[in-house]
Amino acid sequence: MNGAAAPVEEHEFVARKSANIILWAIVGFVLLALIWAALTEIDRSVRGQGTVVPSSKLQVVSNLEGGVVEEILVKAGEEVERGDILVRLSPTLSGADFGSSTAQISALQAKIARLDAEVRGVAPDYGNAPESQVAIERSLHAARMAELDSSQALGAARVNQAGRAVSEAQSLLEARRSTLAALEEELAMIRPLVETRVIPRVDLIKAENEANVARKEVESAEAALARARAGVAEARAEGSRLRSDWMRTSASELSQAQAELSAMQQQLPALSDRVDRTIIRSPVTGTVNRVLVTTVGGSVAAGNPIAEIVPSNDALYIEAMIRPQDIANVSLGQNALVEITAYSRTLYGVLNGTVTSISPDAVQNEQTGESFYTVEIQTNDELLDSAGTPLEIGPGMVANVNLLGEKRSVLSYIFTPITRLKDTAFRD
Repeated sequence: MNGAAAPVEEHEFVARKSANIILWAIVGFVLLALIWAALTEIDRSVRGQGTVVPSSKLQVVSNLEGGVVEEILVKAGEEVERGDILVRLSPTLSGADFGSSTAQISALQAKIARLDAEVRGVAPDYGNAPESQVAIERSLHAARMAELDSSQALGAARVNQAGRAVSEAQSLLEARRSTLAALEEELAMIRPLVETRVIPRVDLIKAENEANVARKEVESAEAALARARAGVAEARAEGSRLRSDWMRTSASELSQAQAELSAMQQQLPALSDRVDRTIIRSPVTGTVNRVLVTTVGGSVAAGNPIAEIVPSNDALYIEAMIRPQDIANVSLGQNALVEITAYSRTLYGVLNGTVTSISPDAVQNEQTGESFYTVEIQTNDELLDSAGTPLEIGPGMVANVNLLGEKRSVLSYIFTPITRLKDTAFRD
């Protein structure tokens, strides 16, 4: 009987030993799992969905003044480079204004060259002025110089005439002084003879009368000489005045022409810009979304849109929708993982991004009635195919975003439901 009990006891011992091994294995596994859960950290994340948008949005091209369509060079869907011509407007009106102003400026420059030369007394230098305008100014310059020469010649003639009058008055004065001297000498000889009664007194009276007449004639000749000399000075002053008036006229016209030129030159850039704006160019590199003018010869109102360009090669942004209960875990500069749903995550991976904008208020989706915050994420890299070529990511593509927050241990995630249960237990 003892021999039969021994195998049973041995079997029970083996069974207990196996149970202990399994128990300790389970305990060890649980301990290892707890240690792993306590030491392993994962990113706390906020998930959302959004769409790809270009950073510079849709570019609407218009013209400030409007005009008549002369040529349409693109159509919807075409790729364009920055500066490519989209539409030409007729430059007839703006070109006419610009051409007229340019012609007026050339005319004023030639006029200023002539007037400046007249003021400075040198030959005009017309530079590169149009020959037709130079011919006009040369004709005016010749007429003006002829006018000056005529007035100068008239002044010189008056000076010469006054000079001759001075010479004649001087000769007359000298003759009358000579006559007076002779009469005074004769009078000096007669007086002694009258006193000695050699000749009658009447001869003395006659000689004195003749001497008095001669003195008056000398005085008259002196006055005539003074008048003649004053005439010379007046003729010379008149000549100077005529030249001064001539130059003053040129100086006044020069000042006025310079003011007009300055005003015209200030207007010219605006007129040139109007002509340039008749050529409608793409402001960015991208794709033509719509061409809003379709008829050559049709008119475009001032400021009306002409074309729409979707920018390419532009930094892409994701506008993601985040639930209000998650917005507290979102901050500017937060890292994000962006999955473009059009491309397999397992094949092409995800984009790294950064939160650049958070809407201040929640908005409501009119279709679903759900509220959400708009978060803008800027992408920092590209998705590449197997050949290393960047994949095209365009506006409107759907994206799943994962906003990475602070790291938490796996153990904390396990105990979170228990903590919440404790906080809400035994409440009405």
